[in-house]
Amino acid sequence: MNNRENINSIENMNSMYAIDPATAKQLKDNWGWYLALGIMLNVVGTAAIIFAFASTIFSVIYLGSMLVILGVFEAVQSFKIHPLSRCILHFILSTICAITGLYLIFYPAINALSLTLLLAFFFVATGILRIIFSVTGHTPHRFWLLINGIITLILGLLIWHQWPVSGLWVIGMFLGIDMIFMGWNWIMLSLSLKDAKVE
Repeated sequence: MNNRENINSIENMNSMYAIDPATAKQLKDNWGWYLALGIMLNVVGTAAIIFAFASTIFSVIYLGSMLVILGVFEAVQSFKIHPLSRCILHFILSTICAITGLYLIFYPAINALSLTLLLAFFFVATGILRIIFSVTGHTPHRFWLLINGIITLILGLLIWHQWPVSGLWVIGMFLGIDMIFMGWNWIMLSLSLKDAKVE
């Protein structure tokens, strides 16, 4: 490949990803990791659909654990805040965060119902944003991102419609589906990076 062809390849990569040549080369060199991430998301998403109830309960417990960790961390940090009034307020907020997390951990089935409704709002908002990004952005394989956004939006509306009857399984199933579509998005991105000519 001569110098002119190298320049054209780099310019094509830049126009596709809207990034500088060094970053484009770095992305291409790591395309295998993105492919592995996509495959892993597909595997985990499929498992989440097959074991929808277990993945729903696990998701609630996981969220509760993250809130407890965040609450404890924030509580420790609150003692470094001055003046005392702000320290107390920060400590109260972190305590509420930790208590909420513990409540999610100890009562995952009950909280799955309320989280189902929150998940519906999340999917609707995420779906709309993905659709907007696919239409207005310069993302490669925008068609896949558009399909991802449409499916995510539909899933959010379905969750909303079925709530609260299917609250114990719908979280795991829909999260699994969303992970599968995100996995394919990463796979398509990795394949486009693999075929791109950057030197």
